Amino acid sequence: MKNIRNFGLVLVLIFLSAGSINQVLAQETKPQDKVVLRSQAMEFVDQNRYLDAFPLLEKLAPLYPNDADLWAHYGIAILTRSGTLGSASERKTERIKAYNVLTKAKQLGTKNVNALNFLDNLPADGGVEDNLTGNPEFEKNLREGEGFFGRGEYDKAFTAYEKAFKINPKSYEAVLFMGDALYAAGKYKESEPWFAKAVELDPNREQAYHYWGDALMAQKKTSEARDKFVDALIAQPYSRLIWDRLGRWVGETGAKTAPLEITPPGNDALGAVRIDETLLKAENGTTSWKFYNETRKAQVVTSGSGKRTLAGEVAAFRKVAEVTRNDLKSGKVKYPDQNLINLVKLDDAGLLEAYVLMTRADEDIAEDYEGYRAKNRDKLRKFIIEFLLGMSK
Repeated sequence: MKNIRNFGLVLVLIFLSAGSINQVLAQETKPQDKVVLRSQAMEFVDQNRYLDAFPLLEKLAPLYPNDADLWAHYGIAILTRSGTLGSASERKTERIKAYNVLTKAKQLGTKNVNALNFLDNLPADGGVEDNLTGNPEFEKNLREGEGFFGRGEYDKAFTAYEKAFKINPKSYEAVLFMGDALYAAGKYKESEPWFAKAVELDPNREQAYHYWGDALMAQKKTSEARDKFVDALIAQPYSRLIWDRLGRWVGETGAKTAPLEITPPGNDALGAVRIDETLLKAENGTTSWKFYNETRKAQVVTSGSGKRTLAGEVAAFRKVAEVTRNDLKSGKVKYPDQNLINLVKLDDAGLLEAYVLMTRADEDIAEDYEGYRAKNRDKLRKFIIEFLLGMSK
Protein backbone atom coordinates (compact mmCIF):
# COMPACT_ATOMS: atom_id res chain seq x y z
CA MET A 1 0.00 0.00 0.00
CA LYS A 2 2.81 2.35 0.79
CA ASN A 3 6.55 2.51 0.55
CA ILE A 4 7.10 4.18 3.91
CA ARG A 5 5.07 6.25 6.35
CA ASN A 6 5.99 9.85 7.20
CA PHE A 7 5.59 8.93 10.87
CA GLY A 8 7.10 6.27 13.03
CA LEU A 9 9.84 3.70 13.10
CA VAL A 10 10.32 1.33 10.21
CA LEU A 11 12.04 -1.79 11.53
CA VAL A 12 12.78 -4.74 9.25
CA LEU A 13 14.12 -8.28 9.33
CA ILE A 14 17.83 -8.62 8.67
CA PHE A 15 18.05 -11.21 5.93
CA LEU A 16 21.66 -10.38 5.19
CA SER A 17 23.77 -10.65 8.34
CA ALA A 18 25.28 -7.46 9.75
CA GLY A 19 28.67 -9.13 9.61
CA SER A 20 28.49 -9.85 5.90
CA ILE A 21 27.25 -6.33 5.12
CA ASN A 22 30.04 -4.79 7.17
CA GLN A 23 32.56 -7.02 5.44
CA VAL A 24 31.42 -5.82 2.04
CA LEU A 25 31.31 -2.19 3.12
CA ALA A 26 34.75 -2.35 4.71
CA GLN A 27 36.33 -3.42 1.46
CA GLU A 28 37.48 -0.97 -1.17
CA THR A 29 34.73 -0.90 -3.77
CA LYS A 30 35.89 -2.15 -7.14
CA PRO A 31 34.03 -1.12 -10.31
CA GLN A 32 32.44 -4.54 -10.66
CA ASP A 33 31.57 -4.63 -6.97
CA LYS A 34 29.57 -1.41 -7.02
CA VAL A 35 27.20 -2.91 -9.57
CA VAL A 36 26.60 -5.84 -7.22
CA LEU A 37 26.16 -3.52 -4.25
CA ARG A 38 23.68 -1.39 -6.17
CA SER A 39 21.70 -4.47 -7.15
CA GLN A 40 21.60 -5.60 -3.50
CA ALA A 41 20.55 -2.13 -2.31
CA MET A 42 17.73 -1.95 -4.86
CA GLU A 43 16.59 -5.44 -3.83
CA PHE A 44 16.26 -4.20 -0.25
CA VAL A 45 14.42 -1.10 -1.50
CA ASP A 46 11.98 -3.23 -3.50
CA GLN A 47 11.19 -5.11 -0.26
CA ASN A 48 10.80 -1.81 1.65
CA ARG A 49 13.81 -2.76 3.78
CA TYR A 50 15.27 0.72 3.88
CA LEU A 51 17.27 0.15 7.05
CA ASP A 52 19.07 -2.72 5.36
CA ALA A 53 19.56 -0.58 2.26
CA PHE A 54 20.91 2.42 4.17
CA PRO A 55 24.59 1.39 4.64
CA LEU A 56 24.79 0.25 1.03
CA LEU A 57 23.20 3.42 -0.31
CA GLU A 58 25.47 5.56 1.86
CA LYS A 59 28.52 3.93 0.31
CA LEU A 60 27.06 3.94 -3.20
CA ALA A 61 25.89 7.56 -3.32
CA PRO A 62 29.34 9.10 -3.96
CA LEU A 63 30.05 6.34 -6.49
CA TYR A 64 26.87 7.21 -8.42
CA PRO A 65 26.78 11.04 -8.20
CA ASN A 66 24.31 11.35 -11.08
CA ASP A 67 21.95 8.46 -10.29
CA ALA A 68 18.65 10.17 -9.47
CA ASP A 69 16.90 6.92 -8.51
CA LEU A 70 19.64 5.88 -6.09
CA TRP A 71 19.80 9.32 -4.45
CA ALA A 72 16.01 9.35 -4.05
CA HIS A 73 16.08 6.04 -2.20
CA TYR A 74 19.11 7.17 -0.20
CA GLY A 75 17.10 10.16 1.06
CA ILE A 76 14.19 7.91 2.04
CA ALA A 77 16.60 5.54 3.81
CA ILE A 78 18.06 8.44 5.82
CA LEU A 79 14.58 9.47 6.91
CA THR A 80 13.75 5.89 7.86
CA ARG A 81 16.94 5.56 9.89
CA SER A 82 16.38 8.92 11.60
CA GLY A 83 13.35 7.48 13.39
CA THR A 84 15.53 4.86 15.06
CA LEU A 85 18.01 7.31 16.60
CA GLY A 86 17.99 7.96 20.32
CA SER A 87 17.97 11.72 20.63
CA ALA A 88 15.85 14.46 19.10
CA SER A 89 18.95 16.37 18.02
CA GLU A 90 20.32 13.34 16.16
CA ARG A 91 16.98 12.80 14.44
CA LYS A 92 16.83 16.43 13.38
CA THR A 93 20.39 16.31 12.02
CA GLU A 94 19.44 13.32 9.90
CA ARG A 95 16.28 15.02 8.63
CA ILE A 96 18.40 17.95 7.46
CA LYS A 97 20.72 15.49 5.75
CA ALA A 98 17.72 13.81 4.13
CA TYR A 99 16.46 17.17 2.89
CA ASN A 100 19.77 17.86 1.18
CA VAL A 101 19.96 14.38 -0.35
CA LEU A 102 16.37 14.52 -1.61
CA THR A 103 17.00 17.99 -3.02
CA LYS A 104 19.90 16.58 -5.02
CA ALA A 105 17.70 13.70 -6.21
CA LYS A 106 15.14 16.24 -7.43
CA GLN A 107 17.84 18.27 -9.18
CA LEU A 108 19.01 15.08 -10.88
CA GLY A 109 15.48 14.59 -12.18
CA THR A 110 14.06 11.84 -9.98
CA LYS A 111 10.50 10.74 -10.73
CA ASN A 112 10.17 8.93 -7.40
CA VAL A 113 6.81 10.22 -6.15
CA ASN A 114 7.42 9.18 -2.53
CA ALA A 115 10.80 10.91 -2.42
CA LEU A 116 9.38 14.09 -3.94
CA ASN A 117 6.45 14.01 -1.53
CA PHE A 118 8.83 13.72 1.43
CA LEU A 119 10.77 16.70 0.08
CA ASP A 120 7.55 18.69 -0.33
CA ASN A 121 6.82 18.23 3.38
CA LEU A 122 10.33 18.37 4.84
CA PRO A 123 11.62 21.80 5.92
CA ALA A 124 15.23 22.65 5.09
CA ASP A 125 15.98 23.01 8.81
CA GLY A 126 14.58 19.56 9.61
CA GLY A 127 11.40 20.90 11.15
CA VAL A 128 9.87 19.85 14.44
CA GLU A 129 8.88 16.29 15.28
CA ASP A 130 5.19 15.52 15.65
CA ASN A 131 4.04 15.20 19.26
CA LEU A 132 1.38 12.55 18.95
CA THR A 133 -0.30 12.78 22.34
CA GLY A 134 2.32 13.44 24.96
CA ASN A 135 1.38 10.03 26.41
CA PRO A 136 4.51 7.82 26.58
CA GLU A 137 2.49 4.59 26.82
CA PHE A 138 0.49 5.50 23.73
CA GLU A 139 3.62 6.29 21.75
CA LYS A 140 5.33 3.12 23.02
CA ASN A 141 2.48 0.94 21.75
CA LEU A 142 2.28 2.76 18.44
CA ARG A 143 6.03 2.40 17.86
CA GLU A 144 5.92 -1.24 18.88
CA GLY A 145 3.20 -1.71 16.31
CA GLU A 146 5.44 -0.13 13.70
CA GLY A 147 8.19 -2.56 14.66
CA PHE A 148 5.91 -5.57 14.26
CA PHE A 149 4.58 -4.14 11.00
CA GLY A 150 8.10 -3.75 9.62
CA ARG A 151 8.86 -7.36 10.45
CA GLY A 152 5.73 -8.58 8.71
CA GLU A 153 4.03 -9.60 11.96
CA TYR A 154 0.76 -7.94 11.11
CA ASP A 155 -1.43 -9.58 13.76
CA LYS A 156 0.96 -8.42 16.48
CA ALA A 157 1.09 -4.99 14.86
CA PHE A 158 -2.70 -4.75 14.99
CA THR A 159 -2.68 -5.72 18.67
CA ALA A 160 -0.12 -3.05 19.50
CA TYR A 161 -2.00 -0.40 17.54
CA GLU A 162 -5.20 -1.49 19.27
CA LYS A 163 -3.54 -0.90 22.66
CA ALA A 164 -2.65 2.60 21.52
CA PHE A 165 -6.20 3.10 20.26
CA LYS A 166 -7.65 2.11 23.64
CA ILE A 167 -5.49 4.77 25.29
CA ASN A 168 -6.55 7.38 22.77
CA PRO A 169 -9.58 6.31 20.71
CA LYS A 170 -9.51 9.62 18.86
CA SER A 171 -6.05 9.06 17.43
CA TYR A 172 -6.21 9.16 13.64
CA GLU A 173 -2.85 7.37 13.41
CA ALA A 174 -3.82 4.46 15.68
CA VAL A 175 -7.04 3.82 13.76
CA LEU A 176 -5.39 4.25 10.37
CA PHE A 177 -2.55 1.89 11.25
CA MET A 178 -4.98 -0.75 12.56
CA GLY A 179 -6.64 -0.75 9.17
CA ASP A 180 -3.27 -0.81 7.48
CA ALA A 181 -2.15 -3.87 9.46
CA LEU A 182 -5.28 -5.72 8.39
CA TYR A 183 -4.75 -4.65 4.79
CA ALA A 184 -1.13 -5.85 4.84
CA ALA A 185 -2.31 -9.20 6.21
CA GLY A 186 -4.61 -9.54 3.21
CA LYS A 187 -7.73 -8.88 5.29
CA TYR A 188 -9.01 -6.25 2.91
CA LYS A 189 -12.68 -6.30 3.87
CA GLU A 190 -11.85 -6.21 7.59
CA SER A 191 -9.62 -3.18 7.07
CA GLU A 192 -12.41 -1.04 5.64
CA PRO A 193 -14.27 -0.18 8.90
CA TRP A 194 -11.04 1.16 10.38
CA PHE A 195 -10.34 3.35 7.39
CA ALA A 196 -13.95 4.54 7.61
CA LYS A 197 -13.45 5.37 11.28
CA ALA A 198 -10.27 7.32 10.47
CA VAL A 199 -12.25 9.30 7.88
CA GLU A 200 -14.86 10.01 10.53
CA LEU A 201 -12.15 11.27 12.89
CA ASP A 202 -10.71 13.62 10.29
CA PRO A 203 -12.39 13.87 6.87
CA ASN A 204 -9.80 16.40 5.72
CA ARG A 205 -6.80 14.06 5.70
CA GLU A 206 -6.17 12.00 2.59
CA GLN A 207 -4.43 8.87 3.93
CA ALA A 208 -7.49 6.94 5.09
CA TYR A 209 -9.35 7.54 1.82
CA HIS A 210 -6.20 6.56 -0.08
CA TYR A 211 -5.68 3.33 1.88
CA TRP A 212 -9.38 2.52 1.73
CA GLY A 213 -9.23 2.89 -2.03
CA ASP A 214 -6.29 0.47 -2.15
CA ALA A 215 -8.27 -2.04 -0.08
CA LEU A 216 -11.17 -1.78 -2.51
CA MET A 217 -8.82 -2.20 -5.48
CA ALA A 218 -7.47 -5.38 -3.89
CA GLN A 219 -11.07 -6.66 -3.92
CA LYS A 220 -11.48 -5.56 -7.56
CA LYS A 221 -14.10 -2.98 -6.55
CA THR A 222 -12.71 -0.46 -8.99
CA SER A 223 -15.62 2.00 -9.10
CA GLU A 224 -15.78 2.23 -5.32
CA ALA A 225 -12.00 2.62 -5.22
CA ARG A 226 -12.18 5.51 -7.65
CA ASP A 227 -14.60 7.31 -5.38
CA LYS A 228 -12.22 6.93 -2.42
CA PHE A 229 -9.28 8.24 -4.43
CA VAL A 230 -11.45 11.19 -5.46
CA ASP A 231 -12.30 11.80 -1.80
CA ALA A 232 -8.57 11.69 -1.03
CA LEU A 233 -7.94 14.33 -3.68
CA ILE A 234 -10.69 16.50 -2.25
CA ALA A 235 -9.09 16.16 1.19
CA GLN A 236 -5.64 17.15 -0.06
CA PRO A 237 -5.56 18.43 -3.64
CA TYR A 238 -1.96 19.60 -3.41
CA SER A 239 -0.43 16.20 -2.61
CA ARG A 240 1.45 14.67 -5.52
CA LEU A 241 0.90 11.20 -3.99
CA ILE A 242 -2.85 11.16 -4.50
CA TRP A 243 -2.65 12.67 -7.99
CA ASP A 244 -0.24 9.87 -8.83
CA ARG A 245 -2.56 7.24 -7.30
CA LEU A 246 -5.60 8.50 -9.21
CA GLY A 247 -3.56 8.45 -12.40
CA ARG A 248 -2.45 4.88 -11.73
CA TRP A 249 -6.06 3.91 -11.08
CA VAL A 250 -6.86 5.00 -14.65
CA GLY A 251 -3.99 2.88 -15.97
CA GLU A 252 -4.77 -0.15 -13.82
CA THR A 253 -8.45 -0.22 -14.73
CA GLY A 254 -8.18 0.84 -18.35
CA ALA A 255 -10.90 3.38 -17.62
CA LYS A 256 -11.99 5.50 -20.54
CA THR A 257 -11.46 9.13 -19.66
CA ALA A 258 -12.02 12.31 -21.65
CA PRO A 259 -10.70 15.22 -19.58
CA LEU A 260 -12.12 18.64 -20.34
CA GLU A 261 -9.10 20.74 -21.27
CA ILE A 262 -8.88 24.49 -20.84
CA THR A 263 -5.50 25.69 -22.04
CA PRO A 264 -5.24 29.36 -22.97
CA PRO A 265 -2.86 30.17 -25.86
CA GLY A 266 0.77 29.99 -24.75
CA ASN A 267 -0.06 28.28 -21.44
CA ASP A 268 0.05 24.80 -19.95
CA ALA A 269 -2.97 22.88 -18.64
CA LEU A 270 -1.91 23.55 -15.05
CA GLY A 271 -0.56 26.50 -13.09
CA ALA A 272 -0.88 30.26 -13.23
CA VAL A 273 -2.18 31.77 -16.47
CA ARG A 274 -0.26 34.47 -18.31
CA ILE A 275 -1.83 35.73 -21.52
CA ASP A 276 0.42 36.89 -24.37
CA GLU A 277 -2.00 38.92 -26.48
CA THR A 278 0.19 38.56 -29.58
CA LEU A 279 -0.90 34.90 -29.72
CA LEU A 280 -4.63 35.68 -29.83
CA LYS A 281 -6.72 35.41 -33.00
CA ALA A 282 -10.11 36.91 -33.85
CA GLU A 283 -11.21 34.06 -36.14
CA ASN A 284 -11.22 31.44 -33.37
CA GLY A 285 -12.35 33.79 -30.62
CA THR A 286 -9.17 33.59 -28.60
CA THR A 287 -9.05 37.39 -28.51
CA SER A 288 -11.53 37.02 -25.65
CA TRP A 289 -8.58 35.99 -23.48
CA LYS A 290 -7.47 39.63 -23.40
CA PHE A 291 -10.37 40.17 -21.00
CA TYR A 292 -8.65 37.79 -18.61
CA ASN A 293 -5.74 40.25 -18.47
CA GLU A 294 -8.00 43.27 -18.10
CA THR A 295 -10.05 41.70 -15.30
CA ARG A 296 -6.96 40.52 -13.45
CA LYS A 297 -5.43 44.01 -13.62
CA ALA A 298 -8.63 45.52 -12.25
CA GLN A 299 -8.64 43.00 -9.40
CA VAL A 300 -5.05 43.90 -8.50
CA VAL A 301 -5.94 47.60 -8.38
CA THR A 302 -9.02 46.89 -6.26
CA SER A 303 -7.24 44.62 -3.80
CA GLY A 304 -4.18 46.83 -3.50
CA SER A 305 -1.81 43.86 -3.65
CA GLY A 306 -0.30 41.66 -6.28
CA LYS A 307 -1.58 38.49 -4.63
CA ARG A 308 -3.78 36.21 -6.65
CA THR A 309 -7.10 35.37 -5.00
CA LEU A 310 -9.74 32.80 -5.77
CA ALA A 311 -12.37 35.46 -6.32
CA GLY A 312 -10.11 37.46 -8.63
CA GLU A 313 -9.06 34.49 -10.69
CA VAL A 314 -12.63 33.21 -11.06
CA ALA A 315 -13.81 36.67 -12.10
CA ALA A 316 -11.14 36.76 -14.83
CA PHE A 317 -12.08 33.35 -16.22
CA ARG A 318 -15.78 34.17 -15.96
CA LYS A 319 -15.31 37.34 -18.00
CA VAL A 320 -13.67 35.32 -20.78
CA ALA A 321 -16.56 32.85 -20.68
CA GLU A 322 -19.08 35.70 -20.81
CA VAL A 323 -17.44 37.32 -23.83
CA THR A 324 -17.17 33.96 -25.59
CA ARG A 325 -20.82 33.17 -24.88
CA ASN A 326 -21.89 36.50 -26.37
CA ASP A 327 -19.65 36.04 -29.43
CA LEU A 328 -21.15 32.62 -30.09
CA LYS A 329 -24.69 33.89 -29.67
CA SER A 330 -24.15 36.82 -32.02
CA GLY A 331 -22.36 34.73 -34.60
CA LYS A 332 -19.25 36.90 -34.36
CA VAL A 333 -17.16 33.77 -33.96
CA LYS A 334 -18.18 30.80 -36.09
CA TYR A 335 -15.33 28.37 -35.36
CA PRO A 336 -14.40 28.91 -31.71
CA ASP A 337 -11.39 27.39 -30.05
CA GLN A 338 -12.42 24.23 -28.15
CA ASN A 339 -10.78 25.49 -24.96
CA LEU A 340 -13.22 28.41 -24.94
CA ILE A 341 -16.19 26.11 -25.46
CA ASN A 342 -14.99 24.03 -22.52
CA LEU A 343 -14.61 27.14 -20.38
CA VAL A 344 -18.22 28.11 -21.08
CA LYS A 345 -19.37 24.57 -20.14
CA LEU A 346 -17.46 24.81 -16.88
CA ASP A 347 -18.96 28.20 -16.07
CA ASP A 348 -22.46 26.96 -16.91
CA ALA A 349 -21.92 24.08 -14.47
CA GLY A 350 -20.91 26.49 -11.71
CA LEU A 351 -17.49 24.89 -11.34
CA LEU A 352 -15.02 27.68 -12.09
CA GLU A 353 -13.99 27.88 -8.43
CA ALA A 354 -13.27 24.15 -8.33
CA TYR A 355 -11.33 24.41 -11.59
CA VAL A 356 -9.13 27.23 -10.31
CA LEU A 357 -8.48 25.61 -6.94
CA MET A 358 -7.66 22.21 -8.43
CA THR A 359 -5.63 23.20 -11.47
CA ARG A 360 -4.60 26.87 -11.33
CA ALA A 361 -3.82 27.52 -7.67
CA ASP A 362 -0.60 28.99 -6.35
CA GLU A 363 0.19 29.32 -2.64
CA ASP A 364 -2.00 32.41 -2.34
CA ILE A 365 -5.07 30.89 -3.99
CA ALA A 366 -4.57 27.62 -2.08
CA GLU A 367 -5.26 29.54 1.13
CA ASP A 368 -8.90 29.75 0.02
CA TYR A 369 -9.27 26.00 -0.49
CA GLU A 370 -10.35 24.91 2.99
CA GLY A 371 -13.12 27.49 3.15
CA TYR A 372 -14.44 26.49 -0.27
CA ARG A 373 -14.22 22.77 0.48
CA ALA A 374 -16.19 23.16 3.72
CA LYS A 375 -19.30 24.13 1.72
CA ASN A 376 -18.68 22.62 -1.71
CA ARG A 377 -17.48 19.02 -1.52
CA ASP A 378 -20.15 17.98 -4.02
CA LYS A 379 -18.94 20.54 -6.55
CA LEU A 380 -15.35 19.44 -6.12
CA ARG A 381 -16.37 15.81 -6.63
CA LYS A 382 -18.39 16.70 -9.72
CA PHE A 383 -15.47 18.65 -11.17
CA ILE A 384 -12.97 15.83 -10.61
CA ILE A 385 -15.16 13.04 -11.97
CA GLU A 386 -17.01 14.73 -14.81
CA PHE A 387 -14.50 17.33 -15.97
CA LEU A 388 -11.02 16.39 -14.72
CA LEU A 389 -11.46 12.70 -15.50
CA GLY A 390 -14.21 13.22 -18.05
CA MET A 391 -16.27 10.31 -16.79
CA SER A 392 -19.92 9.77 -15.99
CA LYS A 393 -21.02 10.00 -12.38
